[in-house]
Amino acid sequence: MPANSLLSMHRYLLLLAALVIVLLANCSKKPGMEIINANDKRLNWMGRTFSDEDGVRYLVGSSSSLRFRFYGDKCLVWMLNVAPPGEYNYISWTIDGIHHQRIPVSSDKHTPLEIESHSSAEIHDVAIYKETEPSCGLVAISKIEAKAFDSKSFQKKPGIEFVGNSITAGMSSDPSLIPCGTNKWYDQSNAYESYGALVARALDYDYMLTAVSGIGVYRNSNSDYPVMSDIYESTFLTPHPEDPKWDFKKFTADVVCINLGTNDLSDGGGITPRAVFDSSQFVIKYVELIKKIHQHHDKAKILLLGHSMAGDQFKTLMEQCLTSVKHKAESSIEGIHPINIFHFSSFLAGGCDGHPGVNDHKRMAGELEPFIRSHFDSAQ
Repeated sequence: MPANSLLSMHRYLLLLAALVIVLLANCSKKPGMEIINANDKRLNWMGRTFSDEDGVRYLVGSSSSLRFRFYGDKCLVWMLNVAPPGEYNYISWTIDGIHHQRIPVSSDKHTPLEIESHSSAEIHDVAIYKETEPSCGLVAISKIEAKAFDSKSFQKKPGIEFVGNSITAGMSSDPSLIPCGTNKWYDQSNAYESYGALVARALDYDYMLTAVSGIGVYRNSNSDYPVMSDIYESTFLTPHPEDPKWDFKKFTADVVCINLGTNDLSDGGGITPRAVFDSSQFVIKYVELIKKIHQHHDKAKILLLGHSMAGDQFKTLMEQCLTSVKHKAESSIEGIHPINIFHFSSFLAGGCDGHPGVNDHKRMAGELEPFIRSHFDSAQ
């Protein structure tokens, strides 16, 4: 699994993207079309996003999204890819409840995505989702065009955050477009159909995926830094102090699910020398991460998820570690709710490189959703 690697490139690419957008924002308006910018109040942004001083919004995190409602038979969403040369991102979208398959966003020029409706409804509901992780770059959105936009605000829902690694990001889960082992490592990423996104939609919760491939609690798949506690407060999920901090007021989590441990347990793939797994360090750093999450979501209920690509032979070890984490966190973090633990059933790897496939994610969501519904019903 690729480790987190984003990015002194962020500032340069953001400046370049903003310049391109400003230069092209004055393209001729189509007759009978209303144009709104990315910070219009009729738009609903969810997940980790970023807004620059020119009013351009960026989809950053896996499954971060933009939602709006429009009148007419089609809309245009102007976007560009913000990534190093030769790299690209993926998005997918829904319109009137119908999901459309992933497409790459590769142009470094301001380009419209035309979304047509085949429904006879007067108002159409659109949501655009980023399928790739922050380490792949960003998707910049500057404006949307349609005949008119619905001004009714979106209902605020309970919030759920999923903190994890490549499994939570939906990496390598979907080879339906490009086979495993070809082209880019992120070509099979499908965050929209990851277990966390599926659970959130089944519960009708707003959600955010805070996920980075290769990340761990006290060590990563092939490095010791940065681990999740080092990047959790960053908008771009990087350890760089010059990168913008995430504004936790943008998203309130009523439930936080943490699914980490696979990379701490892994053998590192032979890339770097690997010491034996240190359960004491794992527990200490896990409690530190929970404390940091609690500082920002002090009313949230925490759920620890047991699920490891390292293999079923580590299941008992992980159960013991998570039990220790629960007891130490509850006894040392003031004001925290009782912590719950949930273990997925035996691991299946229908995706690429030992990862869960789309059907595995559906099975995982089918196991987890009723547990959350029964244990955290008060969040609704």
